[in-house]
Amino acid sequence: MSQTEEKSRVSFRTDAKLKEEATKVLSDMQLDLTTAFNLFLDQVVKQNKLPFEITNETAEEKEIKEIRARVLEGLADVESNRGVDAESYLKQLNKKKETLENE
Repeated sequence: MSQTEEKSRVSFRTDAKLKEEATKVLSDMQLDLTTAFNLFLDQVVKQNKLPFEITNETAEEKEIKEIRARVLEGLADVESNRGVDAESYLKQLNKKKETLENE
């Protein structure tokens, strides 16, 4: 923003606990509510939409959907003979485990 731009004050109501929790999260990111709100407004203008997806889907429902997709992908791999047999996969996991333990 240039120094000649006029500032505007915005006031809105929100749940006190939500504000407190958001303030803590933003503080960990070295941001305050004003800066975060300005970033939000900037992205709304740049993207010409909300900068995030709004959904009624719960986190659990989203996780279940992702697991189903992975299972279907795995089944498709099995049906087309792609992938790794269980013994080879266990060897790979053990190597990764050893690497992590030695770090």
